[in-house]
Amino acid sequence: MDAPVTVPRNVVPSVVFLRSEVPPGHPSTAMLGTERLGTGVAVAEDRVLTAHYLVLGASSLEVSVFDGRPRTVRRTLIDHESGLAVLVLDGPPLPPARTSEVPRPGLPVFLMSCTAERERKGTTGHVTRIGPFEAFWEYMLDRAIITTAINPGLAGAPLFDPSGALLGLVSLGMTTVGRYSLAIPIDLYLARREEMDEGANGRRARAWIGFYPQGFDGGVVVSGVVASGPAEAAGLQAGDLVVSVDGERVTTLRELYNAIWKKRPGDSLRLQVLREAAIRSVEIIGGDRESFYR
Repeated sequence: MDAPVTVPRNVVPSVVFLRSEVPPGHPSTAMLGTERLGTGVAVAEDRVLTAHYLVLGASSLEVSVFDGRPRTVRRTLIDHESGLAVLVLDGPPLPPARTSEVPRPGLPVFLMSCTAERERKGTTGHVTRIGPFEAFWEYMLDRAIITTAINPGLAGAPLFDPSGALLGLVSLGMTTVGRYSLAIPIDLYLARREEMDEGANGRRARAWIGFYPQGFDGGVVVSGVVASGPAEAAGLQAGDLVVSVDGERVTTLRELYNAIWKKRPGDSLRLQVLREAAIRSVEIIGGDRESFYR
């Protein structure tokens, strides 16, 4: 990337190191463990943006800033739909990162990640694609940023344009050639900021059924269910091939999620699945993911 060395250095004060401790009994620990280390970025003098799974269910949170001055976490705002979380801090004001417009394919970028409490490491690349993304944990974005920048450190690393303006937050590493990191666009946070601040009072929750669907050969197969979640309670099983939701045929993850998200927590959903060469109907009461993982 053709940019002055001062640009990456200028963003360092906005990048923070995170450490969270999650009780062993929390439902997220089965996949994510009890100790999580990550990166975040200041988006206001008292707010840090990070990937939500790094702080989900945390009983204790530590934020370490490059200046070494202590801060405490007063409030954690989780948004499952975007995959983002905001930490509201008490303490000396942080220098917030500037935000940028929606990036375009081919744009040079760099990311800045924490590798330890007082260590920051950056890497460069470019945007290869901006488009839909679906994942197996009931998560979907209409406009994810795919880049060739390989994250050299922890998840939650901020992605910047050549001027040092914040484009998004790196939440996943990808191994496909030319697709090394996936970032959640910063404009998704900006659009949902007020709703996140209001918490449960400001949101219209989607139904959540607690399973792990995978696209498979023109269909969607269940690879597992969340322990004690709605899908397990209803009898959905790993290996079930989902045929339809409330009579609406589904063949992709995007079709499946769009069908489920027409409903709200407490609503009934009827999934037709193929199991052992027979079509079965599974009635599931949609859950509230935020309440489940609180």
